[in-house]
Amino acid sequence: MKSYYEIKIPVSNELTEEVYNKLYMLGFDTILEEDNYLIVYIEDSKADEIESLKTELETLISKESIEIKKFEDRNWNREWETNIEPVYIKDRIAIFPSWQKDKVKEVEIKIEIDPKMSFGTGHNETTQLVLELMCDFIDKEDKYMLDYGSGTGVLTIAGIKMGLEKAVAIDTDEDAIENSIEYFKINGVSDKVILHRKNIKDIEENNFDIICANIIRSVIENNISYIFDKLKHGGKLFISGVLISETERVLEVLSSSGFSVKEVSKKAEWLGIYARKE
Repeated sequence: MKSYYEIKIPVSNELTEEVYNKLYMLGFDTILEEDNYLIVYIEDSKADEIESLKTELETLISKESIEIKKFEDRNWNREWETNIEPVYIKDRIAIFPSWQKDKVKEVEIKIEIDPKMSFGTGHNETTQLVLELMCDFIDKEDKYMLDYGSGTGVLTIAGIKMGLEKAVAIDTDEDAIENSIEYFKINGVSDKVILHRKNIKDIEENNFDIICANIIRSVIENNISYIFDKLKHGGKLFISGVLISETERVLEVLSSSGFSVKEVSKKAEWLGIYARKE
């Protein structure tokens, strides 16, 4: 059984957003907000990252104020259960943990995801932005989707439940792969999904109607040629994980790479972008 370190970072109202964004950019996809703290988790095998994290935050938070404790994996859900509520997207999608199943409002698409050590409970603004774009712009002509950086697979599950015939989900994180296998089964989409622990340049599948990429701007930028090649002509790209401060740069990357930007939305400090391959 894996052990984890819990890192509790005290934040004021004024600093919450800035620290949250800093943690996200450092690679912490699952961030819990609780009583003026932001909480992240690091595997025991990566304990050396704790000091680096403290150093990265020292301009915002004193190292001495950061609380650290070690606990076993079995306690993970108990840390979340009292804090996680269903998330609703455009009154069409509900994302909920298993213990909230009986409390979910009636909507078209229900997705059961328990919080674990991978990204995708629906509470992060970037996930919500992509789901909102999917609700607005996926239509009956769309059949085939790639979920690039799939985490728990929540975007894949949503796409299939919206009517897509099949999807490919890719991630390089072992926990994400393990969790998504479970959630594809729970949500009844396993037979329509191919899952790879690979980066986009290493997969053979192509000619996608849709690519969703909820990953940081640098990864999108470094792999934009592969994203372009994998999409069919006229295919749709939904991205987030891009900060509002990076708007000009990412729009230029898309434009110079053969994409036409159709929609830009914002939530907190994050962008959601819908573009099409020209």
